[in-house]
Amino acid sequence: MKLSVHRADERGSAEHGWLHSRFSFSFAEYHNRARMGFGVLRVINDDIVEPSGGFGMHPHRDMEIITIVTKGSLEHKDSEGNHGIITAGQIQYMSAGSGVHHSEFNPSADEAVELFQIWIHPQSKGLSPKYEQRDFRDLDTKNRWALIVSSDGREGSMPIRQDASILTARLETGNTLVCEAVKAGHGRLLLIIEGVVQTCGDILMRRDELQVLSDEPFEIMASTDAHLLLFDVPME
Repeated sequence: MKLSVHRADERGSAEHGWLHSRFSFSFAEYHNRARMGFGVLRVINDDIVEPSGGFGMHPHRDMEIITIVTKGSLEHKDSEGNHGIITAGQIQYMSAGSGVHHSEFNPSADEAVELFQIWIHPQSKGLSPKYEQRDFRDLDTKNRWALIVSSDGREGSMPIRQDASILTARLETGNTLVCEAVKAGHGRLLLIIEGVVQTCGDILMRRDELQVLSDEPFEIMASTDAHLLLFDVPME
């Protein structure tokens, strides 16, 4: 099985007072030629935004942008007239398409917001911008994979404009999960949000990543309670 491990302390970082960021791949002033993305997955940013802080209006185009909030709340506004607030357990999706300006702020005066911002290259360029948000707080993720992002919205997931999927699970100590086989030409990236797991002969801890380029299944066992994200993306 062809795989590689990227440890949490090997990520890029940025500190801006109101923003504390860790980068899985090259982003902004962090540039690592060996870490330019994983197939169509271009960005996984692990951000903490301090109270009343945020990103002012700025442009994007031709990118599928998914925001997963794990603590606090985040307020979105964009040039298409969309406005929404997402809280922990909710997901925001913006397809930048032919071009959109947006802002993202922490509306709380006393609580930081913690989030993952994910960028995925779309299958087609120049499409109309699109915005949506979903509430996944009641999703059953106990010792099972739950689909939260897909190309077709199956199982109540958020549909995006790419043949990619994101799954999440909360694995209790001693339990196991199988990462099923994927179609040819796809790769998988496993991100440990919290906890410690054993997989593929290695131990992965909080914010570690495993990249798997083989298409066969593999098993994960939780050494402690663990919160996981699994990406299945085209590698072209």
